[in-house]
Amino acid sequence: MKQATVVTIGVDIKDIPKVSDKDFSITMNAYFNVKWRDPRLLVSKDYSKEGEPDPDDPSDPSNPSLTAINLHILKSLWLPDVEILNLKSFETHSVLSKLEGIWIDSNLEVMYALATRITFICPMRFNSFPMDIQVCKFQVGSFNYDMSKMSFRNEFVPDETSIKSILDYQITFNPLKDSDTHYMAIGMNYSATGFELVLTRKMSFYVVTYYLPSGLFVIVSWISFLVNPEIIPGRMTLLVTIFLVLINIHNTIQTNSPKAEGLTAIECWVIACIIFVFGALLEYTVILLKLKIRKLKNHHNNFNGSNKNCSTKMMRSSNRADKFTQTDLIFLCVFPVLFLIFNIFYWTAVFWKRSLSDPLDRSILD
Repeated sequence: MKQATVVTIGVDIKDIPKVSDKDFSITMNAYFNVKWRDPRLLVSKDYSKEGEPDPDDPSDPSNPSLTAINLHILKSLWLPDVEILNLKSFETHSVLSKLEGIWIDSNLEVMYALATRITFICPMRFNSFPMDIQVCKFQVGSFNYDMSKMSFRNEFVPDETSIKSILDYQITFNPLKDSDTHYMAIGMNYSATGFELVLTRKMSFYVVTYYLPSGLFVIVSWISFLVNPEIIPGRMTLLVTIFLVLINIHNTIQTNSPKAEGLTAIECWVIACIIFVFGALLEYTVILLKLKIRKLKNHHNNFNGSNKNCSTKMMRSSNRADKFTQTDLIFLCVFPVLFLIFNIFYWTAVFWKRSLSDPLDRSILD
């Protein structure tokens, strides 16, 4: 039985300039290398020229020798029908001519290399944004030949130290799982090789820009509980201003955040902050309503010619003011406790979900 042709794929990544959250794609600049053995080739074994390696010397590190071949031979060579799964675009770089080369060694091994810019699709989920971890698979296989005729191998896994662009993610590379080294299509089983990219979003920007300010605005809103309820402009201005600023932050996040199936983690945080400030505003609204009702009652009593003692009126007014102060103090104690409980649940849920998305943590749990 004829053995399957083994095709070795090497993707030497030089940089990843773009990770698009909008169209779910990753762009990388790389040398795309394909190696295979073609026993039908006839290669001269005359290595007697000075400076060339001796094929009979196994200690020679350059043996077997690679010989650069004129690119015109490509029209006469058999080339594997390589397919990149979920490919969006494949561009070859050119200077004076296309940056490509082909080499053949004495063992009839052929290596074909291209300088490329590859963009491929990666299904992404952003419900945990900005604490999300995206796991993307770069897979290469054959378009026509199933694994009984063509088998793919990986030459190496790329090194993340080659990534130099300033991205929103920390990128690491892992080998493909065994289940990802083959796939079914049109009723046939195809071989595949490649690697796995793990994109861990950097959180520091979002913590400093959104989480910290919105959390501090909630804490500042508690100062309103210490302001005399009868000083309406000062207390109302503080709460309304904070409320509107949080609404503006929420709108900015919605504009700049990637689209998710539901609310993202950062949207849940800002909405919770808005609810806490709205709660303080609602509490003050209730106090103002009671003050308004009290003034209406006093005005009604004065209109009916009430002759109650002045000191008694002042005492009742003082008792009511004390009740409003007590209400503010109760909310001053309750709101920080509720906000602390919310923070515990929120950050626990976020980091637990983040750990589930991390393939390294999943492998440890398994």
